[in-house]
Amino acid sequence: MKNCPQCGQPRQGEAYKCPACDVFYSQLDEILFEEQERLERNTFKGAVKRIRAAEDSKQALKNELTTVWRNTPLKTKIVFWTVIAFVFVLVVPIF
Repeated sequence: MKNCPQCGQPRQGEAYKCPACDVFYSQLDEILFEEQERLERNTFKGAVKRIRAAEDSKQALKNELTTVWRNTPLKTKIVFWTVIAFVFVLVVPIF
């Protein structure tokens, strides 16, 4: 669709929404926009955007790390702690 269905403003590039009235150009564009938003929420880039946009960046970082830790599988957590313990055992005798 080349024009906005509500206000008739010409489409600019590959935008999903009309910049004037914030209406999607088509239902397919709405679905693609939602999919893009969902993918961005689950990426590192999305997390960085949320942290930067937050008023309290320290609390936002803490929330993101908590979310990542909750979503990490148990086997991955066990491997992570095993590696930390192994490095600790190797480094402690040096001091």
